[in-house]
Amino acid sequence: MFLGANHTILTLMRSKIALRTLTCGILWLFLHNFNVGAPLYGQPKPTEHAQSGGKSIYKIKKVVLDAGHGGKDPGCIGGHSKEKHNTLAIALRVGQYIKANFPEIEVIYTRDKDEFIELNERAAIANRNKADLFISIHCNSIPSATVEGSETYVLGLHRAEDNLAVAKRENASIYLEENYKQNYGGYDPASPEAHIMSAMWQSAYLEQSILFASYIQQYAHATAARKDKGVRQAGFLVLRETAMPAALFETGYLTNNKEDAFLASDEGRDLMARAIYEGFRDYKVHMETGSEVLAKQEARKRPTIVPPPPPAAPKVVAVKQQVPETQTPVKTNVAPPVKNTPESVKPAPPAPVKEHYKILLMSWASKVDRNTGKFALLDKVEEVFADGKYHYFYGDYAQRSEAEKILPEIQNLGFKGATVQKAK
Repeated sequence: MFLGANHTILTLMRSKIALRTLTCGILWLFLHNFNVGAPLYGQPKPTEHAQSGGKSIYKIKKVVLDAGHGGKDPGCIGGHSKEKHNTLAIALRVGQYIKANFPEIEVIYTRDKDEFIELNERAAIANRNKADLFISIHCNSIPSATVEGSETYVLGLHRAEDNLAVAKRENASIYLEENYKQNYGGYDPASPEAHIMSAMWQSAYLEQSILFASYIQQYAHATAARKDKGVRQAGFLVLRETAMPAALFETGYLTNNKEDAFLASDEGRDLMARAIYEGFRDYKVHMETGSEVLAKQEARKRPTIVPPPPPAAPKVVAVKQQVPETQTPVKTNVAPPVKNTPESVKPAPPAPVKEHYKILLMSWASKVDRNTGKFALLDKVEEVFADGKYHYFYGDYAQRSEAEKILPEIQNLGFKGATVQKAK
């Protein structure tokens, strides 16, 4: 009976995939052969701007800013910061930039505080509000501590194994949701069906999404001095069901100490927010005029924009209580303070020793060259000689859970026997 139920579910899933594939294929043929059909929620036809004498009849009115992870889901963890804190700070600043320069645009946040929002709800927020653009902000992670740069993803069929790995890591948040199987119709981020489904959802918006992503990458390099890792396609769940152009921006690598410190700083967060805003500004002009040239001209004309400062905290003024001159001071029986003598001074308790953890890659009787083979894939491998053997460690983590999160990636690099150990 159990096997029969599984077979029925699998058959239904395959039928849904086949139906969606066929529908998207028919839609693609229809659009490309007859050049009609605007996308959902008021997206423009390619010739709309020309039909009104050069004046656009399409305006971007609503933007959804999605700060990745949050609450019980910290995302990537670096030595200086956590992904959930970086993404929230950047998203809020992007919203400030947009509101200051385009007050007519409604900015909607999927979260504006440290809370966990399910992936499908993030897309649902954008769809319910009929947004014109969805921007998801994230930080990246990789076992190597030298990899750096920003990259922007749009929804599509994965073109390379590294893109697939990033998508799987971001989609892993689905497992923190209580009813993820019901919420996502049996969707498994690691299944082959998931790759096919992801490629079909946004075909009507792929061109606009790539355009917007290219603008973000341009300014991440020009404004925030980030290494440009390009625009890529991957099957992120958070992009899967958005009925609008959408992009996921990986701001940098928290496993790279310099980028981690940059994204943890106020200056770094502001530069990243500025880059996203400038990419949005050019995309908006491009979409509303149909001209890349006008977008570049508009970018040159605009002055430097600074987001409005956060509201100042109210000043607390200490009021000195005055005693009337006619009032006689009240005598009390409070004993004067007792001076501490050497005998009465208790020694301070010893400070607790902070635990930290490392990943033991391997132990070997003879010394190993750390610049060759699989060791060359990792940066700053530590060598310790003890008990007649050479022990090789990677990383330094404040909590065991942080090390265990990286452990599977280390094992995939060839260190099959790698384990997490408390550092001495």
